[in-house]
Amino acid sequence: MQCFRRRLSTIDCQPSVIRRRRIKGFTYIELLITLAVIAVLFIPIMQLFSSLLFSAQASQDLITATNLAKWQMERIKNLNINKAGLKEMGDSIYPALDEAPLELNDAKWRIKKEVIAETDPLEVRVSVYYDVAADKSADEEVRPSLEAKPVVTLVTLIEDMFWEEIRPVK
Repeated sequence: MQCFRRRLSTIDCQPSVIRRRRIKGFTYIELLITLAVIAVLFIPIMQLFSSLLFSAQASQDLITATNLAKWQMERIKNLNINKAGLKEMGDSIYPALDEAPLELNDAKWRIKKEVIAETDPLEVRVSVYYDVAADKSADEEVRPSLEAKPVVTLVTLIEDMFWEEIRPVK
């Protein structure tokens, strides 16, 4: 036995003392404290992850809305219509409310063009909206509308530019 080889006292030679010295590992309390510390650190990380996903989706929607507004603004500029023609066209919604909305990046969109006739140069606003009514179920009778706040709004000024005389370059 170890007691005789090391010349330990008789108290140290009792079997229960020898067993306690040989056992190496973690106690139940140590494991519980470790799990509690891990849980406390894990909760903020999960909250950070969920807010990161929300921010990524919001950024994607903002980029999509901005690109749709730029696209509509370029369509207006490429019409080659003077100010009187744009005033005559007036406000419009694309696609029309009786048509299906644009579907991009798992969202439904509508684009509204507003011509502010009292301004000089002519002010044209393009606003992009979520089509919330398109997300409702077929049982609910909801007419599409653009009552909500736009995701993005772009404004441009249109001025008529006429050349009095065109001369060839020499």
